[in-house]
Amino acid sequence: MKKTCFVSLLALLGTALAEQVTILGINDMHANIDSVPQLSTCVKQERMNDPGLLLLAAGDNRTGNPYVDNGNRPGVPMITLMNHLEFDLSTFGNHEFDSGPAALRDYVNAADFDFVCANVFTTDTQGINVKPYKIFERNGVRIGVLGLVQVGETGIPDAHPDKCAGIQFASPFDTAACYKHLRAHCDVLILLTHLGFEDDIKLAQMFPEADAIVGGHSHTRVEKGHVENGVLITQAENKLKYLTKLTFDVQDGKVISKKSELLPLADLPADKAAADLVEKTKSLPFFKRQLTTVKRKITRRESLGCMMADALCVRAITDIAIVNIGGVRLDDFPADPLTVADVYRMDPFGNAIIRNTMSGKELIAMLESLTGSDHHGAPCVSGMTYKAIKPAAELKPMRITEAKLADGTPIDPAARYTVAYNSYIASTTSAPPETPGVAIDSDGAECLIRFLEKQKEVDYEGVSRIEVQIQD
Repeated sequence: MKKTCFVSLLALLGTALAEQVTILGINDMHANIDSVPQLSTCVKQERMNDPGLLLLAAGDNRTGNPYVDNGNRPGVPMITLMNHLEFDLSTFGNHEFDSGPAALRDYVNAADFDFVCANVFTTDTQGINVKPYKIFERNGVRIGVLGLVQVGETGIPDAHPDKCAGIQFASPFDTAACYKHLRAHCDVLILLTHLGFEDDIKLAQMFPEADAIVGGHSHTRVEKGHVENGVLITQAENKLKYLTKLTFDVQDGKVISKKSELLPLADLPADKAAADLVEKTKSLPFFKRQLTTVKRKITRRESLGCMMADALCVRAITDIAIVNIGGVRLDDFPADPLTVADVYRMDPFGNAIIRNTMSGKELIAMLESLTGSDHHGAPCVSGMTYKAIKPAAELKPMRITEAKLADGTPIDPAARYTVAYNSYIASTTSAPPETPGVAIDSDGAECLIRFLEKQKEVDYEGVSRIEVQIQD
């Protein structure tokens, strides 16, 4: 009887010695600053329960809001808000690179927290202070966080190649394999990734040493976490709809239980201090200038892309213009006044516009090349229409079966046409024309601003210039 009581007492003592660790994870905020006050409220509530919790961001903190992306210090207004919320750590997403190395340096240096990303390599002269991992200690529990960002077929993240100049990248999977030793130095090991849900599953299969993955990039809502090979994989959709809460029970240096849940943010009250800071961020009058009015709600992304392509055609004085569908960052637009801020929501990238002369054959080849995984669908056009067949496999390009000028004249493979397109297309097409073309003195957003401010109203609802048939 005494032995049984003694064993029971030891069990009770073991339970009492377990420490609970709380991690809050957010991903793909995309500068949705209007929801930051609700995020602040949620974080404050959770810190009341656990003052030592960690607040982590899985990348793409920026790109999506003109007040954040298009001021004098791109991205920094979002960092200011993250500092206010006392973030502990972030990794890079592909959109952290959108404004180039110098802006990235300013962005990283403005943070009161560290950035971790093990498969990104910068030079000392670039001054971008990024670490591969960081180890925290909370109530005697060591929590390691290793950062990783996706790398595409071109060897860089999904960003403009020019904006990644001088920065080296490695495979996140090969890199992760080099850091399995962190397990011996941590009681809790977190992989903070911007790879996408499917690649996080692949990572978990090769890295069972991790306790959890706080992921991003694919904008996946993972309700209660997905366990793969013993690794808890989480992701909180995008644009501050949810916050992921992970809870670990740690005993004798080992995680004995773990769980995750999504905390909805939309219905929470706004934290006043954060709301005031957001309003200060949005106070620049430049962005509020009304350019025109949208007559009818535009319900298709392609229709917005046609409007953007028309603006390039007019500004560059060309026969044809091309806009990659991935460069159209709004899916629709209401029947409302359209402001400068709205233009930068549609096109936040600041890509230069190229004017070129090419044959019809080169034009068709370029269009067909712009439908792989890096471009997210058939490109929008101005001055022409086309029909195409697209294999169901995502990586396979489409094949154009018919192409005509706006007046119905078939595009002649041997004829020469003037064409406008952005520098991202120029850098990523697998079928570049023989000549590189010349940059005009405007980026995409400026072209659209000049185009819209000359029109009392615009009506692009239902405008479609492409017809793509998906073929199994």
